[in-house]
Amino acid sequence: MHAPAPSSGYLSDVTFPDRFHRELSPAWLNYASVLGGARPKALDRPFRYLDLGCGFAHSTVVNAAAFPHAEFHACDFNPAHIEAAQRRAAQLGAGNVVFHEASFEALLEQDLPTFDFIVMHGIYSWVDADVRRVVRALISRRLAENGLVYLSYNCQPGWSAEAPLRKLMLELAQAAQGGIESRTGSAIAAMQALGNPSFRYFRDNPSVTDALTALAKSPIDYLAHEYLNGTWEIHYSVDVIDQMAEAGLGYAGSATLADNHPALLMDRQAAETIAAMPNARLRHLAEDYAVNRRFRRDVFVRGARAGQSQAEALRHLEALPIGCVSDIEQIDTRVAIPRGMLSFQTEFIADLRTLMQSGSMRIGDIVARLGSGGHNRRDILQNLLYLVASGALTPFAQAGGYVEEGARRTASPAVAAALACCVGDEAPTLVPCEALGNGVSVSRTEATQAQRWLAGEQVERPARLARLRMLCGA
Repeated sequence: MHAPAPSSGYLSDVTFPDRFHRELSPAWLNYASVLGGARPKALDRPFRYLDLGCGFAHSTVVNAAAFPHAEFHACDFNPAHIEAAQRRAAQLGAGNVVFHEASFEALLEQDLPTFDFIVMHGIYSWVDADVRRVVRALISRRLAENGLVYLSYNCQPGWSAEAPLRKLMLELAQAAQGGIESRTGSAIAAMQALGNPSFRYFRDNPSVTDALTALAKSPIDYLAHEYLNGTWEIHYSVDVIDQMAEAGLGYAGSATLADNHPALLMDRQAAETIAAMPNARLRHLAEDYAVNRRFRRDVFVRGARAGQSQAEALRHLEALPIGCVSDIEQIDTRVAIPRGMLSFQTEFIADLRTLMQSGSMRIGDIVARLGSGGHNRRDILQNLLYLVASGALTPFAQAGGYVEEGARRTASPAVAAALACCVGDEAPTLVPCEALGNGVSVSRTEATQAQRWLAGEQVERPARLARLRMLCGA
């Protein structure tokens, strides 16, 4: 194993929480980048994907199973992470993942191919400047032309009130006894004792008291990795854009899809004030202040986005498939957005539900179908984008729907393996879905019904999984 440099700042004596992040899907990142004006990736062809600091690689392994024709690489210096990730890949039969138990410095010296996607979740704010330079060097050397980079990090101004909590937690943990988990617990208990109105910091910053209550309910392994790394830096988004520009990348958009639509984030006065600013850099920074943003999931692209006509950019957007992952009835006339609730006409939602029953469709095809009665197609397109931003609809890798039930009932080996895991687990399991290009959360009850159907029993095929083409008849 290549151990991290002592000054890298990243915590290595406790494993990272095993979590799935839907934003790391190639289909999701492709959607976010096209929304921002980048050219789309051909996800039906072979491509390469690299996850830097993969942890247990939950997202990468599920994505690899959802894109069996692609090549995935996952890197982490913690052997416990890599061993668990290898077991998960073997369990799903995902043989298209290459694991690297290595530091980023060691990976930089390896003879790697170029990648169409490079992702980093939970890395950039938690390593020091030297490691960030290595990350940028990796991107500069290994990202293909028109390749995409996903980068998440803590940002200002949203952390301005709570940032001192991290310093307090770090000092309290260092003064406590025992291992990292014990010291983290001790630090939280001590902070709760301090967090009362007698301390003016807490009295003057009411949001900090709420944050402290939330911290006390958080898993210890998450708190250790979030707050107790030797390095913990909060970035301004424009500075990160400058740093990525050094590696030849331009900002394409946000994987937090609502963040790509200012109308969903802020009122008209704020939007007009920002629009009047003299350049794109100031407008980008001012938006962070308008919403008091504290965490970003940025998507960058190598190569200029200029050169596309407005008509060509619209064609690329309309060619993207979207669909519904949940029950169709959950597409509602009212959806939650960052600035409140957004309402849609009942007729529009009813017609959309009917279309979505048959599976995922290209955005342009949905607009054409719903606009055939003389409705405004521009408004329909905007409504669809807002529904995706709200989570009512989701980016897909493929357009299509039900495969009619035949004599032979089938599921891919990866889906079958994941369903078996789900049946044996109380919590919902992420099952790879090739149509979605992402993981689908499946409950124990739904998985049990699916297994019974696959076994030939006289039960209904789970409609949602059939619509997602995870259960087929041949």
